[in-house]
Amino acid sequence: MSQKLTAEELQDFQAFRQEANRLASILGELHYQRTLIDLELDGVKEGIKGNTLAQQAQLKEFGTKYGDGSINVSTGEITVIPAN
Repeated sequence: MSQKLTAEELQDFQAFRQEANRLASILGELHYQRTLIDLELDGVKEGIKGNTLAQQAQLKEFGTKYGDGSINVSTGEITVIPAN
């Protein structure tokens, strides 16, 4: 024996299914966008890593040339730390 939903019950059930499909579609789009952002972040992180390594190499070169100290980034003046 089979029974049938009322028109109102069927309409409500269909609305829930449509909403579930809409939410699943949004979720998929958000995951896709998140993947793109993650890839972009990976690129930026690699840029930061490369910049940091290059800066450290340059500071080492300056240390060899001028001695250990600090650099005023605005003026380029180097304050050398006296050796003990």
